[in-house]
Amino acid sequence: MDPIAITVAAVVAGAAAAALNPVMRAQFETQNRLSRSWLQVPIAVVLGGLAGCAGSWAERLTFLVLAVAASLLIVIDLSEFRLPDVIVLPLYPVLAIGLSVAAWTENRWPALLGAAIGAVVMFVLFFAMAYFAPDLGFGDVKLAGVVGGFLGWFGLAEAVAGFFFAWVLMALVGIAMLALRRINIKASLPFGPYLVIGAVIGVFVGPTMLPALA
Repeated sequence: MDPIAITVAAVVAGAAAAALNPVMRAQFETQNRLSRSWLQVPIAVVLGGLAGCAGSWAERLTFLVLAVAASLLIVIDLSEFRLPDVIVLPLYPVLAIGLSVAAWTENRWPALLGAAIGAVVMFVLFFAMAYFAPDLGFGDVKLAGVVGGFLGWFGLAEAVAGFFFAWVLMALVGIAMLALRRINIKASLPFGPYLVIGAVIGVFVGPTMLPALA
């Protein structure tokens, strides 16, 4: 890992998230503490730094854009329980073009195929799950396609681990909030943040956790 690339990516991501604060605030339907915060900036710094760990400039640039968008989506979803199309949908061409360039420059065509399959599988899977679980919104379905493409680029182990950790993290947070009486048994939790965090964890621990799939 290149510490300079990590530092630069973290700074750029934080600056971009700060610059996009008006765009994020425009998505809030109600004004609250989160809508007035700058929480997206530290989130973008962390995710941007992780994007800087990627092996090529094309991957770093692609993942940097995803990191900034994810920071905005996390804050919006925590407050509004929705993932706006204006942020989610552009991530599909960003991911497709960015990973295509990475595949072309590094001759990683199997990884690109894995990303395409991952995007389709995750989108279809979450679409089916949303039919039976009303709390899972269509914004989650669309974000799942992006996350599936991201994870599929790395491999099957990362994709399975990312899916697993997203649900486990949400379950653990839900149980903790129930125990603390912050929510009741009928309450819903925003799933977007856990999709993002689960994906990041999956990339780093997937091969170790599931070596048979690596």
